[in-house]
Amino acid sequence: MEQAQVPNLIFPRGEHYAFFYEDTHLLMLVFERDARRYLFLVRETDGATVELDFPGDLYESQVRDAVDRIFFVELQEEEESAKRLVLGACFPVADVWYGAFYERGGDERALFFLRVIGSGELAALEAVEATEEHERVATAFYDRYRDVLALT
Repeated sequence: MEQAQVPNLIFPRGEHYAFFYEDTHLLMLVFERDARRYLFLVRETDGATVELDFPGDLYESQVRDAVDRIFFVELQEEEESAKRLVLGACFPVADVWYGAFYERGGDERALFFLRVIGSGELAALEAVEATEEHERVATAFYDRYRDVLALT
């Protein structure tokens, strides 16, 4: 069966955010005004076309439970204005979960690593401040995603 040609789709009030949950490439479509979020699997992308698929109810529920509370956060650094961050990847390092965040509307290559504490409605984030831990997490991030992201 041949797949029908799909026209360009535009959601004028929606914002889309691609991210990774472990090794799965996902896209969150967010309608802020209506407080709605939709999750899709990114099956393939060639730069001009992105093929999306529904991940299934169970998988969507598991991922949403892990990331909904931490997907958008504000990071307050000493004597600086708060940075509005969005999740770029959520991944484990030696049984501890971390998020790689980038600034909304900013340079997606400037990452902030935060440790994920708890899950679901109780999920919280802690800054990765120890140099050794930061190096370990940054290396794990690079090793896991270097083939799928433009990492330098």
